[in-house]
Amino acid sequence: MQGPYRDLGRGLARLAGPEGARRSPSRITSIEHAARELVRNARDAGARNILVASTLKRRRYRTLTVIDDGCGIPEPHRETVFEPGVTSRHLKPVADEFGAHGAGLSLYHIRRSALHARVLSTHNPTSIQTTFDTQTLPERTLQSASRPSNSNLQATLSKLARKNPGVSIFLGTPSTILARLLEDHIIQKSGSKELRAEAERLGLEVSLRTVQRVLRGEVEPAGRVREGGAGIRRRAGGRGGGGSGPVLRLEPDDVRRIGDILSEAARASYLAVDRVESESGPGYVSLRVRVYEPEEEYDE
Repeated sequence: MQGPYRDLGRGLARLAGPEGARRSPSRITSIEHAARELVRNARDAGARNILVASTLKRRRYRTLTVIDDGCGIPEPHRETVFEPGVTSRHLKPVADEFGAHGAGLSLYHIRRSALHARVLSTHNPTSIQTTFDTQTLPERTLQSASRPSNSNLQATLSKLARKNPGVSIFLGTPSTILARLLEDHIIQKSGSKELRAEAERLGLEVSLRTVQRVLRGEVEPAGRVREGGAGIRRRAGGRGGGGSGPVLRLEPDDVRRIGDILSEAARASYLAVDRVESESGPGYVSLRVRVYEPEEEYDE
């Protein structure tokens, strides 16, 4: 390789000099911008299925886990890809509706903008996870599936899906993404403990109880993002089906805090609770809690 390129092997190169400066993307300006670049990189790696798991903790920290079935990342270069000027498409810049793009070049800027950015799985499937502080890297708008927006994560991925009809893009929670991975046979079914370990390897934070619900088919798989479509499919039946109104999604931390409040109330009546589960739909939040009488303990 001649000129401004330095061949790193395994299909990677480092750009330098005027070429590196010309093709280097601008800094990441928002959570949606980061998501767009991560999905474009997966697309450029030949992925036909790209799954984005999104979570928000403490109303501040946004984690994006992007899983794809593309050609992967060379294992020796799982850290190299985050270095400046490193690209996997050094011979032919990629141009799309968002401008010129060299695969992998944005990963350096993404890591600089993130609290954490790492490759969790290099192939079969590939998984990259990033966590951002929304107080330093803002979200352009609220991530609500019930409120129309031209700039949130749903809208950003919809634009990519519209321009790339041969690529299936999915957006959801860790549990719905796990269900989609199983339904599309991107990962294989196994026992609940083994499946939870595989989910954690890919960066999907799910409890053993949630994994069991996924295996029983109680979690609807994340739906394919389409123009104007919802990022998470909802069951047609059930409470709230066909209703209208905003959707309030409770994060796992929220459900745990609610469980603590209910446990305190139950103890006052000599009862106990567990299995706190929530379901959100247009205009409602439903909680399901198991209430029982604990066995009394006696001194021997």
